[in-house]
Amino acid sequence: MLSMTEDSAIELRQALRASPGDWVVIHRHTVGEQERAGLILEVLGPPGHERFRVRWDEEHESIFYPGADATIRREVPR
Repeated sequence: MLSMTEDSAIELRQALRASPGDWVVIHRHTVGEQERAGLILEVLGPPGHERFRVRWDEEHESIFYPGADATIRREVPR
């Protein structure tokens, strides 16, 4: 099992800083799987423990806890 180093955990938190209006993109886990994108409506939780209320491209909303497969984009993903 892989463990996250303190440096990689800090990089992940910095990379996932987001604001309402940003987009979160979940990258593919397997060949043939589509990327998933959602508009961040609200940032919840204190810094370092953020989670997002997201409206996904499938038109439903959920609370999302980001992981290593997520990136934040300021522009609409393609």
